[in-house]
Amino acid sequence: MAISATIVDIRGKAYEPILEELLFENKTVSENLVSFETDVKNETIFTENTNIVSLQAYASGAPTSAGTFTLVDTAVTPTKVMFYQEFDPNVLRPSRFKRSMKPGAWEIMSTEFERTVMAAYGKEVSLDAESKWWTGITSATKTAIAALTPGTGQTAVGAAEQTWAAAQTATQFDGVVAKMIYNGGALGLRVKVAGTTISSTNVATEYAKVYAAIPAVVLAQTEKSFLYAPYSHKQFINIFNVSATYRDLFSVDIKADKYFYNGIEIKFVPLPENCIISALPSNLIWCTDLVADINKMEINKVANNREDMFVKHIFTIAAHVARQANNVLYLG
Repeated sequence: MAISATIVDIRGKAYEPILEELLFENKTVSENLVSFETDVKNETIFTENTNIVSLQAYASGAPTSAGTFTLVDTAVTPTKVMFYQEFDPNVLRPSRFKRSMKPGAWEIMSTEFERTVMAAYGKEVSLDAESKWWTGITSATKTAIAALTPGTGQTAVGAAEQTWAAAQTATQFDGVVAKMIYNGGALGLRVKVAGTTISSTNVATEYAKVYAAIPAVVLAQTEKSFLYAPYSHKQFINIFNVSATYRDLFSVDIKADKYFYNGIEIKFVPLPENCIISALPSNLIWCTDLVADINKMEINKVANNREDMFVKHIFTIAAHVARQANNVLYLG
């Protein structure tokens, strides 16, 4: 069954607590780093409005119409997905978990196992969902990106973007990076910055490229944009600052765990290495039926006449990237 246990017979006392794996936290959800659209079972229509106005001389007679209203609708339907695993709790009878099993041969479920191990399993589910929301890509999108002709212009897919897409294992839905690549390369949207391998020695240089590419109108908004970066960049920035003569490029508050580049806050999320995204949080939208679903699990017997059990998570999820032409994608 799904439980793989290396068990020793308890002759003394069991150490408390159980030592879990070291994991990142799902900060995208817990810290509201992006926007969330909930109560979506089938589809949500996102409408983007772009207008052109034209100043003209006054005419007392019949005026001439000038300007345009442009409306673009996008239907987003979250994908319903699940995590499902069966296990046999009887495997735990000789282990430390027997301490929290009720007396009797029928009783094989451990409250300690449910409280600790299953809770840790739930964290893994949440983190996997977050990772795929950022970096997931479907087989269809992998094929579509591979069919694009790469080029250096903003309306062409980048060679590094195509290489990244080809190297990914197909998932159930497209994440933020995949949508920015395809919509940028196929539709002529998103600001593309050709990247390289980022390290502590060139991290400031590469962030400068992203900063320079951000449309000025984005930085002038009341809503503050973020720089989204992989976790490793935190170390690169700290190492860079130690050796830097002037530390005004990267401003770091270690106690508050706040990082900024030229006044823009950096949010560390499960992005690919050598990838940076600049966007307003309202442009990156997590669509789902209920956000809390990713943390909800069901544990029960596989069938009434069986003692083995299952754990199941069910939720819906989709990534939508709005106002693509104002978002920057750096990928090396």
